[in-house]
Amino acid sequence: MGAKGLVWSASAMGVLLNEGIGDTIRVSLTPRPGGDRRDEVYAACELLQALGIRSYAPSVTACPGCGRTTSSTFQELAERVQNYVRDRMPQWKHTYEGVETLTLAVMGCVVNGPGESKAANIGISLPGTGEAPHCPVFVDGEHVQTIRGTYEELSAAFQTLIDDYVETRYPKKSPVTIDS
Repeated sequence: MGAKGLVWSASAMGVLLNEGIGDTIRVSLTPRPGGDRRDEVYAACELLQALGIRSYAPSVTACPGCGRTTSSTFQELAERVQNYVRDRMPQWKHTYEGVETLTLAVMGCVVNGPGESKAANIGISLPGTGEAPHCPVFVDGEHVQTIRGTYEELSAAFQTLIDDYVETRYPKKSPVTIDS
């Protein structure tokens, strides 16, 4: 899926949707060879979520990287968090009310990391080049702990924080009963 199609669709529809014009959208993208046509649906969902019109899944903000981040750890952690959330979402959505509005941040250094992490429901700021090897974690804007360890340990600890947050912050859905 090409960036051009995404950019053109988002810019054209974004203006209209932001003005309240339209109630149905379709994003048309040229698929990669053997690609998945569902990418068009995912792009439409992302556009609606970016505009604050509707939430479909938790949002993961990740550091874009810069000269302060010579390690790929934050990229690997962001990808792992995104995949973890995607895998857990069917069960969470079935069990917890509003979980699709969860926001997460995985940042690569102390320059933008704490700010983005504080703005998310759960955020982690990994150490950049030359920074102390510790990762402050923020929950709902408050610094709650600092974690250290290997990539695997950081990933496991962050996933546990996500699970704990979902279980304690989102109300459980009532079971649906069918009267006979």
